[in-house]
Amino acid sequence: MAYTEICPQSPKATVLFLAWLGGSRLGWQSVVGEIGKDFRALAPDHRDTGDSQMVEDAYTLPDLADDAAEFLKALQTGPVFVVGLSMGGMVAQHLALRHPELVRGLVLVSTTAGGAGGTPATERGRNALFLSTEIEAGERARQALALMAADGLLERDPAAFDAAQHNAEQHPQSAESYKRQFRAIRSHDTTAELSQIKVPTLILHGETDDLIPLPNAQRLAESVSGADLKTYPQTGHMPQVERRDEFLADLRGFLKQYA
Repeated sequence: MAYTEICPQSPKATVLFLAWLGGSRLGWQSVVGEIGKDFRALAPDHRDTGDSQMVEDAYTLPDLADDAAEFLKALQTGPVFVVGLSMGGMVAQHLALRHPELVRGLVLVSTTAGGAGGTPATERGRNALFLSTEIEAGERARQALALMAADGLLERDPAAFDAAQHNAEQHPQSAESYKRQFRAIRSHDTTAELSQIKVPTLILHGETDDLIPLPNAQRLAESVSGADLKTYPQTGHMPQVERRDEFLADLRGFLKQYA
């Protein structure tokens, strides 16, 4: 597994960042740079993405959670805080359930427990998921961000679209890899197990998320004992981009509280 690591001389704790469907560790780069000032910040590429080993066989999200566990053991991190967005948040749930000794706290961003009780994506959210693979990777990333974020982000922050394009061009994902990830997500369901999670948990979600609508976050908050839910108004699926300063403040506050 390829990964980015930023670490100060005396880190307060270790934080693991897990990427989303179609993304790589590059998507977390600016956040990792900030959190790495006080904490050991680790951002790996999931198998089959970025610079990590490519595969051809099908896999599940629990498989990706086991990959993350082996990664943490190899780096001898001890228990870590896990920050996962969308698919990364789903993997984070499985990691906490399958390897609780490795997880110190959870930050679940724009994600869901899955299963029949989940609230599906809106038409706009589905459009973001099923953009044509014939579109060049950088342009597809720009179009996906426009559909996933709340209206007006391009006018407010055109640099966010340039960054998304750059990351996609650096780590273009094949159609086959995207399909394997998507199939893994389709089978995700932690509904019956969430009460087993006992670590401090912060849930961050945009109020106008079209890809994973807000009721999914509310269901998570009700199911994980003691979880706190913070919602961002007029924000879509990518609060770390759309509300970067506020997102970083909330993340830092949680980490400092429990580190």
